[in-house]
Amino acid sequence: MAGVIPISSNRVSGYLLRSRLTQQFQTDQLDLFRLQEQIATGQRIVLPSDDGPAALRAISLQRLIDRKAQLTSNVRIGQQYLAASDTALQDVATELSKLKGSTLGVAGTLTTDEQRTTAIEEINTYLESLVNIANRQYQGRYLFSGSLSSTQPYSYVDGYVVYNGDSQNIQNYADLGVLFDASISGQDVFGGTSAQVAGSVDLNPQLEMSTSLSSLRNGRGIAPGGAIQISDGNNVSTIDISGAKTIGDVARLIQEKPPTGREIEVNITPTGLTLQFVGNTTTANLIVSEVGSGTTARELGILNTTGVGTAQLTGEDLSPKILKTTQLDDLLGAKARTTIQSAGNDNNILLEASANGTSFNGVTVQFVDDELLTAGGGLIAGDEVAQYDANARAASAALSFSGIGNDLILTGSTTGTSLNNVQIVVTSVTPGNESVVYDSGANRLTVSVASDGSTTVEDIRLAINAEGTFTAQPDTTVETYNAAATIDAADAGVIQGNTGNTGGAARTLYVRIDPGTTTANQVIEAINAEGTFTATVDLNDSSSADRAGTGVVSLTAPVSLTAGGAGETLDQASGLRIVNGGKTYNVSFENAETVEDMLNVLNTSEANVLAEINAEGTGINIRSRLNGSDFQIGENGGDTATQLGVRTYGRDTSLSDFNYGVGVTSGEGFQVPTITGTDFTIRTSDGQEFAIDLTGSETLAQVVTAINNATGGDITASLAVPGNVLQIVDNTAGADDFTITRAEGSLAAQYLGLVPDGQTSVSTSTNTMVGNDDSYTDFTITFGGQDYGIDLSGAKTVGDVIDRINAITVGVTAQLSETGNGITLSGAGPITVTRQGESETAELLGLIPKGQTTITANDELTSTDQNFLENDSVFSTLIRLRDALTDNDVNAIERALADVNADVDRVTFARAEVGAVAKGLELSQITLEDEQIQLKTALSEEIDVDLVQAISELTARQIAMQANLQVTANILQLSLLDFI
Repeated sequence: MAGVIPISSNRVSGYLLRSRLTQQFQTDQLDLFRLQEQIATGQRIVLPSDDGPAALRAISLQRLIDRKAQLTSNVRIGQQYLAASDTALQDVATELSKLKGSTLGVAGTLTTDEQRTTAIEEINTYLESLVNIANRQYQGRYLFSGSLSSTQPYSYVDGYVVYNGDSQNIQNYADLGVLFDASISGQDVFGGTSAQVAGSVDLNPQLEMSTSLSSLRNGRGIAPGGAIQISDGNNVSTIDISGAKTIGDVARLIQEKPPTGREIEVNITPTGLTLQFVGNTTTANLIVSEVGSGTTARELGILNTTGVGTAQLTGEDLSPKILKTTQLDDLLGAKARTTIQSAGNDNNILLEASANGTSFNGVTVQFVDDELLTAGGGLIAGDEVAQYDANARAASAALSFSGIGNDLILTGSTTGTSLNNVQIVVTSVTPGNESVVYDSGANRLTVSVASDGSTTVEDIRLAINAEGTFTAQPDTTVETYNAAATIDAADAGVIQGNTGNTGGAARTLYVRIDPGTTTANQVIEAINAEGTFTATVDLNDSSSADRAGTGVVSLTAPVSLTAGGAGETLDQASGLRIVNGGKTYNVSFENAETVEDMLNVLNTSEANVLAEINAEGTGINIRSRLNGSDFQIGENGGDTATQLGVRTYGRDTSLSDFNYGVGVTSGEGFQVPTITGTDFTIRTSDGQEFAIDLTGSETLAQVVTAINNATGGDITASLAVPGNVLQIVDNTAGADDFTITRAEGSLAAQYLGLVPDGQTSVSTSTNTMVGNDDSYTDFTITFGGQDYGIDLSGAKTVGDVIDRINAITVGVTAQLSETGNGITLSGAGPITVTRQGESETAELLGLIPKGQTTITANDELTSTDQNFLENDSVFSTLIRLRDALTDNDVNAIERALADVNADVDRVTFARAEVGAVAKGLELSQITLEDEQIQLKTALSEEIDVDLVQAISELTARQIAMQANLQVTANILQLSLLDFI
């Protein structure tokens, strides 16, 4: 019992003995309870305190097991979803195989109307069946809606099929950090949206104070946690920009922490930052460098380790990407800007033109004391007025005298600033010596009045006008003008005016203020109300947010010139003209403010399009959701489509894309057929004969040169109007006919239109022969009695066609249509386009309707848009095939049947993709199951109890406790001696 009672029990008190025995008893009971609980639960650790390190390991393992269990569930559900998708894909493949077999028989030209009708009915059945398969669900989720699994993917609209899903797939985790596609979009299986009309224009949003750093550098952003160093050559300041969110934050941080003893001005231009030391800049050298191995200064475009001296450091273009929050009026260029600065704080104003472009560069901002303008006393703070004047304005001032009806307004005779700050002084002279004198050196206008008060205000007005520097008019703002009112001699030396800062150059923004009282906020309100410019508080000049704009502006503020305007303003009012499903939709962005607004207008319009920002963040893309129809985007009378780069018919549009890829075929162009030696003979009216050899002549101009070289001055060859016709003039003035005879075996004379087909020669009694261009032109334009042959050989784009027409025709102008799409031919009178022989060029361009040979219009003729965009999908194929069978269009039938093969391939690839993902999930499932076993084994080793050991220990503890109780009973037995 030494372990229980460390000292002899007969040498200790009874209380200590009982306490020790009770404690031992409780310890034994706790050990028994712990062992009983371990055996009952099978776990060695019940509370983390049982074994701290093991408990931490167990918690980590339990968390990992739970995550693996969820991953196992993900994989299982993904397998089920993909299995359902595979079944649907098998059904699609079956339907397409049936379709292909049943429609091949009607692809020829010998099919009957009954056969075509039967095929059309079958196609409608297949179309309905495929739409039903495409809308199939599994566990309440649509299989082919992409990431929009709660949205029905396909629906009918006016006989077409609309895709309402997206091109994204639902993704889930098959393991930690391992994603898999848990679905396949309808776009990948059936087709759903057209190829994107990718915005070909960089919309180039301008930099604003609120532009986020993450959007800079085309979305690459600025590395987080960065810092830069700014030095004046001696002192260095480190600026931590890790807390900056916007470029405005960066500008503020730099401005707040310049090198010791320096003041730095930071401006945000439409493209980047500018930095410059202000104030005492003697010996300063502005240097911007990195901190350590950082890249922040370079990413901000202001890295300059050699310095710019006292000059301005102009940063590089930071190229912010387009965000949904980007303002539409910030696209396509930049607005002219400046800062209106006044002494002190809380009164600087940021000024920005309301429109992009250069037209508002170089605008001057002037504060004007309104009290100088009229006798009415001027405005009070809060009533400020802003006026923008594109023309130069003359200086003016009020001249008011005591008395009634004798106030004048003086206006400079010349515009501009030369008569600003002219003092108008009134002096007293003896009667008869009244005068008005302007002293340009002193910048003073002296008005002398009679000392006896006999001078009338009309005398003064006429004298001022006669002097010529100013013109005077009655000022009726306070009182009615009285020409006979006299000037009190007491006004001399007391009454005077000043033109102040009232005159200005062209392109000046005048702000009439109450000097000493008007605040920056009041000026901002006036400028914004005027509308030519927008004004905001310069937060970098603000001592606190609540004080921003409360400072008084200075009448003598430095002249501010706007700069930086570039590009153009987006034409929001005109909008787009979208043709889809045979209908035309005019979509206007007049009420849109941001890019997101514009996308919402497009996506919620009835045009069935999907608009989104492109991956590069430089523009927008537009797709058609409608299957089975043509899709085109054109102008709606403005420039919106061109500005956004989404017009489907422009100068750069390739002719090879026209007519569903058939293109626009043209003749070979000018290729004169020659033989070795003489091609034709020219006999002049005086009997001379000249053999013409055109070997090597590849252009009409070379033919002219060859003829002139062979005939000297007796014959003159030239290009006749319209410039592609040969004209030959006989200069000999003989008595015989002027004759051209073709050589044996040569067709050159016929090709040039000199000798009619089937004849060997042609003669005329005149001295002039004119050929034609029928052999090498594709169509003719007739206008003003003249035929113009158009040769489009080698033309690649719509711009080439327009340039060829404008180079040949006189009085007719070819240009892109202002509304919709097409080439517009305009002129003052009837315009006729005629196909040349069997050429289909004019028809393929849309200038002539299909099946016709000529068309005439008054003043303006516009081609149809033959650049058809379409949705490559199985539904488009079926609808095209059905329509082609209805029209018995063999070419369209063959094209649609060829598309069936592409649809089959698409489904095959989709099934292969689904199968590959499913196989990968199967392997993932096996791996996860193995990991679960291993993890549970590891967890068991940490927290599970060894039952054999626990039971053995429990038995030992029970025996020990029993012995303990027996010893306690023996020790605590009382006798009479215990009470003696």
